[in-house]
Amino acid sequence: MEQIFFKLVVIIGPLILAVAVHEYAHALMAKWLGDDLGTRMGRLTLDPLRHIDPVWTVGLPALLIVFSTLSGTGMPLFAAGKPTPYNPHALTRKIFGKRVPVRFAELLVAVAGPLSNLLLAFISMLLILLLSNLGYDDLTGYSVGGLLFQFIYLNAALFVFNLIPVPPLDGSKVLVALLPRRVAERYEVIGHSLSWVLLGVLIFGGGALIVAAVRVVVSGIIWFLI
Repeated sequence: MEQIFFKLVVIIGPLILAVAVHEYAHALMAKWLGDDLGTRMGRLTLDPLRHIDPVWTVGLPALLIVFSTLSGTGMPLFAAGKPTPYNPHALTRKIFGKRVPVRFAELLVAVAGPLSNLLLAFISMLLILLLSNLGYDDLTGYSVGGLLFQFIYLNAALFVFNLIPVPPLDGSKVLVALLPRRVAERYEVIGHSLSWVLLGVLIFGGGALIVAAVRVVVSGIIWFLI
């Protein structure tokens, strides 16, 4: 029981931080593009309390951690914060004298969240390299290096998971922005029903694919920096 409690503390805490940065990045990008809805609703902040969803940020990850510990099986960790609101019609920023197309602006807002998690993973790896150069290279267990390495995997998982093109994940908005308008409109009609399909796939073994993708992302970060 003590092991479960300790894992909840050392995993949920960093997870809340990663989710807060993710949602802040959405609000920041929307603000840069001209929309201040997120700012007015108090979401342009790194205060985790503004971004936490009791079920998706705390409840679901905690359940997965407990189940994984008791069963002895490795499970991917999924989490999400409260969606950051924005007004697509207020995304009016001009670049080189021309307004950014609305669909591309929405893509930028959507992808800002996952990219912020990728950035956190890069920063964590840089800290590990710095510690290694200082002679501290313990990456096991709950050492400083081990926790940083765990934070890398955590953010890589958020990056991969949120880019799945199924509502309400960010990847669905990226896909809609890239599809031809008529196809995108049809996808938006049927897209929300796919969230149940995604949940079923994750429950019945699809999480292994995400774990594999996360490992590829982490390996890419290591390769790029080393």
